[in-house]
Amino acid sequence: MRTGIVVLCLFAAIWGVAGVLVAGAPAAWAALPIALSVVILLYARRWPGSRVEPGPHVGRLVGIWSGVEGVAMVLAASFLINAHHRDAMMPVFAIIVGAHFLPLARGVPVRIYYLTGGALIAVGLAGLLAPPHLPLFVGLSAAAILWTSAVMVARATP
Repeated sequence: MRTGIVVLCLFAAIWGVAGVLVAGAPAAWAALPIALSVVILLYARRWPGSRVEPGPHVGRLVGIWSGVEGVAMVLAASFLINAHHRDAMMPVFAIIVGAHFLPLARGVPVRIYYLTGGALIAVGLAGLLAPPHLPLFVGLSAAAILWTSAVMVARATP
């Protein structure tokens, strides 16, 4: 199965669980994003795009941009904690994750990642404007974007 689909579903589950838990919803609800990711992964095995493996340059490219993303998240978290704006971390992280998809869209290449990145940035910006940054909205929206991307990548004809 294509590694990208697995990664998209893994992080969709993480975003969904984070949104549920940070919002203070019942912990049992956290099982739903995990279950949906598992279902998508099980069905993705049947779709043509899930049989395509990326070229050798992709691992290096993903590693570089994931490293940049990780450093940006650590710096943003440090700034937001020190500025007493912990509630803005999920929206800011969504913006950072979205920005990380843009160079991947060109380098991998998976054109849908342009939409994934843009949608995550939009969700992050909307989350910053919504009081008090609505973690359930940001978490579940980010998860839905990643699930949609996983399905579109899996269904793509190689």
